[in-house]
Amino acid sequence: MVITVGSSLPKTELFETSPDDKKTLADVFGMKTGILFGVPGAFTPTCDQTHLPSYLKDYEQLKAKGVEVIACMAVNDSFVMQAWGKATGAEGKIHMLADIKADTAKALGVDFDVTPVLGNVRCKRFAAVIRDGKIAAIEVEPDNVGASCTLAKISTNTSERDLLRG
Repeated sequence: MVITVGSSLPKTELFETSPDDKKTLADVFGMKTGILFGVPGAFTPTCDQTHLPSYLKDYEQLKAKGVEVIACMAVNDSFVMQAWGKATGAEGKIHMLADIKADTAKALGVDFDVTPVLGNVRCKRFAAVIRDGKIAAIEVEPDNVGASCTLAKISTNTSERDLLRG
């Protein structure tokens, strides 16, 4: 299934701080306005050096534009995601969500099989604006892993696409 603008959030389980900390995207976003972005893996070069840092750099600007919640999702375990959040300074700003079996990535239609390289199915690089429990806008990298259309600057740049306007 490929999720589109207007779709409700999938009810799949994610994990934040530990295997006991189960939640859904609805638990994380509620009826708030937020950004969910997905990455192929914690600590991987583009994810660690470019994608996540773009949201940290523009965090205050996104908040000023009305973004109430920011979450990052990857097919990793909760301990890796928590460690990555601490290592990058995302802790307390960005929800670091572990999609341990790629169920959420599959439900969103942003999964891809990179078993030969990374050992399993991973999440394509994407960014989505969530508003009132639904997808308000979504961008998926055309090559699954590049970072040309899903960085935070796209979310704040009205000349390319204002992801915050529903």
